[in-house]
Amino acid sequence: MLTNIKNLKISKKSILIFGITGQDGSLLAKEYLNKDFKVFGVITSKFFSPINLKKLNILKKVKLFHCANIDKLDIRFLIKKTQCSTIFFLSGISSVKKSETYKHETILSNNLILIEVLEFVRVNNLKDIKIFNASSGEIFGDNKGLNDEDSALNPLSYYALAKSISLEISRSYRVQFKLKVYNGILFNHESHLRPETYVIKKIITGANDISNKKIKKLTLGNTNVYRDWGWAPEYVKIIYKIISKTKPDDYIIATGKTTKLDHLVTKIFNHYKLKKIDYLEKSHSLKRILEPIRIDANVKKLRKKIKYMPKISISDIILMMIEKKK
Repeated sequence: MLTNIKNLKISKKSILIFGITGQDGSLLAKEYLNKDFKVFGVITSKFFSPINLKKLNILKKVKLFHCANIDKLDIRFLIKKTQCSTIFFLSGISSVKKSETYKHETILSNNLILIEVLEFVRVNNLKDIKIFNASSGEIFGDNKGLNDEDSALNPLSYYALAKSISLEISRSYRVQFKLKVYNGILFNHESHLRPETYVIKKIITGANDISNKKIKKLTLGNTNVYRDWGWAPEYVKIIYKIISKTKPDDYIIATGKTTKLDHLVTKIFNHYKLKKIDYLEKSHSLKRILEPIRIDANVKKLRKKIKYMPKISISDIILMMIEKKK
């Protein structure tokens, strides 16, 4: 896989996305298609659905490569075939709850392909290729106060551990080998493309189903947690700005505003004219083994370097997602 590649042509208008069928991957694909880029995507799961690409009406506009066995993934073929100038690494198990069940798979899916890509680019001295790695605000765990790009890593789940590893690996290749590697430390971000298992979508779907008498109650874990929630389409625009306008570096991508989950549950239930006390159940089985109560983001660097901040509030996000359920 690390065989030298000769006479490689790089197109400034071609990108390669690992994890293209997920929320962020599909939105990023649309963002670049709108800017007249050729968009290629890699699918590394046996069980995948192109539903998000269909919802965005871009399925026929992207070229997909399917390799369910990541041990047989041919990075040389992908880079040569796509002539990509930028590689986005957004794939891997992204559910905190799921990561506790599939520990080994979580680490491999979030790190193995990234290492292969970085090493291939290094060995072949392909320093014109930019690489964007998507990390997570979960890497900060229960740190007190605002977290910035230099804050201590304190992962409290296998998902957070995997994202911490990918962050450090990416930093290492940027510093040691001068590769153009970017880390986006993304805090929670939502859209109508989220799977039903993610908490905001789960609450909206549950309240909607209760309202339509499909279910009697909604069951959740710990709602006394605080997170920074943003609008995913805004976040991919920020990623584009980071890649196109800045030198390789690490960036926290967040709103800088933290909200208690229980307040959002109340807001959603109130929208459907439901009393939370009558329809919400708590289950210990849905709680994490170790769960950060509050993760706050310092967005000073984003504001200063990118000069663009997310504008859509979590209240507006909820209303937009509820509207999509109708």
